[in-house]
Amino acid sequence: MMEGIPTLTASDWVTHGDHAVVIEMVPGSERRGALPEDKKDNGEGHIPRTATMKVDQVLWSKPGAEAAPKTYPVELLGWWWEGSSEREFAWQGEPRYEEGHKYIALLVKGDDGKWGATSHAMPYDDGKVGTGESAGKTSTGETAGELQGLEKEAHGKNAAAVKQLLEAAQPK
Repeated sequence: MMEGIPTLTASDWVTHGDHAVVIEMVPGSERRGALPEDKKDNGEGHIPRTATMKVDQVLWSKPGAEAAPKTYPVELLGWWWEGSSEREFAWQGEPRYEEGHKYIALLVKGDDGKWGATSHAMPYDDGKVGTGESAGKTSTGETAGELQGLEKEAHGKNAAAVKQLLEAAQPK
């Protein structure tokens, strides 16, 4: 995941991204990583996972951007290990990216030539922004809660509405 890229507003998306896309994990592509050796002595650490993401639909593209990939590999948050126990690990308000769920994400080609989505993406199950997985929990999207920016504007709407918001936005 691409971290540190502003994604609060539609203007942020069209300023910093190459494509706004609907993505999902390729079924069966998730792989569990190993706890890094240097963390075993600490008694705690992050166990990563990898997967392949599939681009289902491109909603918006920056003029002149290289075509969005059909699929791309990702490193994802996995589990937090402490002693003899572990639990799923996710940041509050951010997707864990789980199989069977869709997301609207900002896709960026990094300086290393690899594609990745920004760390923040909008849940998009059942064709509605706000419905789906976030922080490892599934939401029905009933309430916009403490959402801000583009996600608040798009809450409960479909991909076509997100596309309109992005096309109307001005880059910074």
